[in-house]
Amino acid sequence: MRRPCHRHATTGQQGVAAIELALIMLFFMGLLPVVLLFGRALFMYTVVQKSAQDAARYMATLPLQQMTNDDTANQAATFAVQLVRQALAETGPVLNANRISVQCIYSDGDYPCGSYPTRPLQVRVKFVAQLPIDFLPRLTLHWLPQLAPISLNANAVLRYAN
Repeated sequence: MRRPCHRHATTGQQGVAAIELALIMLFFMGLLPVVLLFGRALFMYTVVQKSAQDAARYMATLPLQQMTNDDTANQAATFAVQLVRQALAETGPVLNANRISVQCIYSDGDYPCGSYPTRPLQVRVKFVAQLPIDFLPRLTLHWLPQLAPISLNANAVLRYAN
């Protein structure tokens, strides 16, 4: 006669898989806020660079008469700053942009647009946006109480087209 075979061999390993899963999930759940924070920072960096690029493209396509006149060049630079602020307000309302500078690059240096009677070689839009770390505030304040905002630098330089 044949011996009945035992289908379940008891080797003392019945709960090990559940414990391993719990330990691994604990590690990955602790890492998840960091991954999400860096993903958010990269997205906001893309927003900052795109807004600087759009403002520089606007300034680089101004007609030469407007670019060499001080009043119209200042109005255009003010509008370019408004373009940056509006793009940041729509896409990244938590970003704080300070000191948005619009400059024209001539052969002998960088100056405000409209200050020279000749055409500029390039146009530069430059600023720094601060991304506050307010991601999961209750969770991160217990672990990391002194988190400084992330500085996102934008610098777009385009050749003057007209």
